[in-house]
Amino acid sequence: MKTDRRVDKTQKALRNALSALIAEKPYEDITVTELVERANIARSSFYAHFRDKDDLLLSGFKEIGISSSDDIFVESEQNSGYPNFAIVLFRGAEEWKEMAKAFLNLDSATVASHHMRNMLVIQTREWLQKHSDGKMAAKELEAIVHYLASALLGLLTWWVLNDFPFSAIVMSDKFNELAVSGLQGIESINLQPG
Repeated sequence: MKTDRRVDKTQKALRNALSALIAEKPYEDITVTELVERANIARSSFYAHFRDKDDLLLSGFKEIGISSSDDIFVESEQNSGYPNFAIVLFRGAEEWKEMAKAFLNLDSATVASHHMRNMLVIQTREWLQKHSDGKMAAKELEAIVHYLASALLGLLTWWVLNDFPFSAIVMSDKFNELAVSGLQGIESINLQPG
């Protein structure tokens, strides 16, 4: 379903305002009043689209193509049986650099990185459960899930905060190389596609 162009325009103006303000001051110091003034929209319009500034910040995930945890992993062209764990996040951040900087800015990272980490944990857990032989203890599985999610978020954050020193493809390939190498050493992970 296509959204109204006025809705898109308003939401984009608010995201741009948030991104600009984050570059000027800590996220926690930004107010809704500043956002609507910078975006040149009415306060009531803000609340017609977003609950609060955290909701606005999180809406940026949709801007980079991530509506739910199901959108994070894609089929890998190189490693049969393994998803490409990282390309969606790295490409989205590369395409929407200012929004990625706003997400992962140290001042705003709490809200955005918690959300992103939760989506990564959900998707990683689902993938591991699907590809596990069922013999792995639940705590072992959770340790692997949280390791992979934290490693990916850490690498993405480093890359963004260091002004994108490598391409999204290079970063994604490196993460996947490391992740797959580690996972291949776990006996209860089934390497077969599906």
